[in-house]
Amino acid sequence: MSLPQMILPTVVRWLDFVGLATLVGALAFRCLIVRPHLFSRREFNGFERAHRRVVAASIGLVALTSVADLVLRTLLMSGGNVADLGSALPVVLRQTHYGAVWIARISLLGVLAMAWLLGRQDARPVSLSSGLSLIAATLVTLTTTLSGHAADWGDFTLPVLIDWLHLLAASTWFGGLFTLGFVFHHSFSLFGGETQTAGLSSIAARFSRMAACCAAVFLPAGLYNAWLQVTSPSSLVSTAYGWTLVAKLSLVGLVLMTAGLNRYYFVPLLEFPTGTHDRLTFRAIARLAGRSPVEAKPKNDQEIRHQFFRFVRLEWIIVIAALACTALLTQLPPARHI
Repeated sequence: MSLPQMILPTVVRWLDFVGLATLVGALAFRCLIVRPHLFSRREFNGFERAHRRVVAASIGLVALTSVADLVLRTLLMSGGNVADLGSALPVVLRQTHYGAVWIARISLLGVLAMAWLLGRQDARPVSLSSGLSLIAATLVTLTTTLSGHAADWGDFTLPVLIDWLHLLAASTWFGGLFTLGFVFHHSFSLFGGETQTAGLSSIAARFSRMAACCAAVFLPAGLYNAWLQVTSPSSLVSTAYGWTLVAKLSLVGLVLMTAGLNRYYFVPLLEFPTGTHDRLTFRAIARLAGRSPVEAKPKNDQEIRHQFFRFVRLEWIIVIAALACTALLTQLPPARHI
């Protein structure tokens, strides 16, 4: 496949990754991180409305990209003849492995849509529809794995399991970043004072712990997947797949550095804005930032919140670039084949 031919499938797969990560991360953030008792009813309802809009948009985006991917793959299988598309689609859906996985994916998206509709009438903090939606979203990530390079070894193999865990952990973290940095921030930006800072510090600490758990899963899983597809260090610099993988790993390194800054500097500041911080990591980062290594004395709580959300959004932007590299990797032949 030439470079011009790869552009459209890469963009479609990139948008699919963005939508899927946002969907999984938003649902995990709602079920595992947000606690209604930390906020007033007005604050919580504001977040809930914004969160539901994000979930609905994510379901729609994943559905659209799934249809687009089906059309593109069918064209590829049928030799690129658009005139044969109508007759080729039923054959692909009924007689290919990809078709079976695609039908399962669309069915799960239908379950997610129904759960979203049911959730409109359920006012409980964590409802049955929320849990069902999260489970269905995790299974949608499995269909992504089953239609990718990891499925070359078969559906029920270790590479498929490792790739699924990698995708699931990464989506939970990266989608959670969007929910925290944009949805949560927008919903609570109108409520100031000590209540907001206290609520944000609790949410940030909980999300930081969840992100650390996700990193502990997706980092080794990702390195395993990388080695499985590359097989030798020389392939990293001698193939297009290897160069793209190096670019992705570099971006992931930047994400981890930014995440470390948020976890070890801003989260302690949110918890104790003017207190003494004796942690070695905090003191080292404070020195690099030109602050007192013992006392953190920002102008006010609002400045801390602003800086924290700015770095959360920066982390998310780097993730978007890393997902673009991931999308390109799905269109390139693995280095092990070359």
